[in-house]
Amino acid sequence: MSDIVSGYDAALPVTLKKEGVVFSIDAGATVKAVLLSADRSTVIIPEVTCSNAATGADWANSLVIVEFSAAQTALVLEEGDMTLEVQVDDTKKLPWFIPLEASIGHIS
Repeated sequence: MSDIVSGYDAALPVTLKKEGVVFSIDAGATVKAVLLSADRSTVIIPEVTCSNAATGADWANSLVIVEFSAAQTALVLEEGDMTLEVQVDDTKKLPWFIPLEASIGHIS
């Protein structure tokens, strides 16, 4: 099953881990995400800011919900592997790279 479908709203749950364990993301932290090509050379969906108030988010257990609108996912023009980059900036900036699969939606 695809993780992201072009032309559809997406709410992607991502549990971040440090050294294999969940951690608490400070409620005042800045968390951003961007969708990249699989090789990380091309930005597919520009940076979005994640909210600790997003439905399903649990920053105390490092669960972030990355939300992209249908208009944003419409920028996905090819099927296949992609990379979701998530950045947490609380005391310092830390990156995570999560592999995703994209599909093209056909219902308008």
